Amino acid sequence: MEVSAVKLRNSYQIYFVDTNEFFFRQNSDCIVEIEHGIDMGKVVKIKSYQKNPEITVNGKIIRRATDEDLKKVPDLEAIENRAFTVCKEKARSKKLDMKLVSVKCLFDKTKIIFYFVADNRIDFRELVRELASVFRTRIEMRQIGVRDESRLVGGYGPCGKQMCCLYQREEFEPVSIKMAKEQSLNLNSMKISGMCGRLLCCLGYEYNTYRELNEGLPDLEAVITAGDKSYTVISVNTLKESVTIKDGDRFLEIKNRDMIQKNGKYKIRDEVVEDIFRVDDEAGK
Repeated sequence: MEVSAVKLRNSYQIYFVDTNEFFFRQNSDCIVEIEHGIDMGKVVKIKSYQKNPEITVNGKIIRRATDEDLKKVPDLEAIENRAFTVCKEKARSKKLDMKLVSVKCLFDKTKIIFYFVADNRIDFRELVRELASVFRTRIEMRQIGVRDESRLVGGYGPCGKQMCCLYQREEFEPVSIKMAKEQSLNLNSMKISGMCGRLLCCLGYEYNTYRELNEGLPDLEAVITAGDKSYTVISVNTLKESVTIKDGDRFLEIKNRDMIQKNGKYKIRDEVVEDIFRVDDEAGK
């Protein structure tokens, strides 16, 4: 079975769907049939289905989107804009403690989905009935988290690039403060938090690399011997795989390859020590 990953129109959701023997290039517009109904999407990834347990096929591609299909998008957007305004006004009049984030109308107009954020459970049954009477279609209220809210709204991160959750991630993976510590980042919550208020998704991208590199480097305040002298580690540069050591007023930068680790203790290789002492001797002459 050939499978394509399709990002639905006006949605953060990505569905793995049966290509139904159609051939698509990435970024091709298509019409798909999923569990919620008929919708329009854009192919973002193409791969062969190899019974990967992490992949669940939830629908199929019906056809390539035609010019006539694309001409219907403005009408769908107009319905969504009106639905957003109506729902927001009705929720305010009913004093519902919820924040409406986005509205999506399926391509076949059989359902309108309202995405909202709330701290607690909301009794929106009366709201749904009123919305159904206005738009004459099925209504679904979908409560989402703050990370999904950021993905829907979009924006730019502190790096200046578009947020990772919007374009690079399909599913959210756990991000912990341990990842920030491993990368020697400032633990000020404002520095390592995204627009959603949660820890930055990008902390997980290089975590494994930092962890592997740090395993071969001594910790801060560790003691490194060089001949009969002892130095203290005052800083660690993980990406350069080096440490800065100090003895009195003397500072040295030592590469990981220039050290030997044995029984949890570090020493500088003899040939490197000879070079250090030779420099000291020449400086003293």
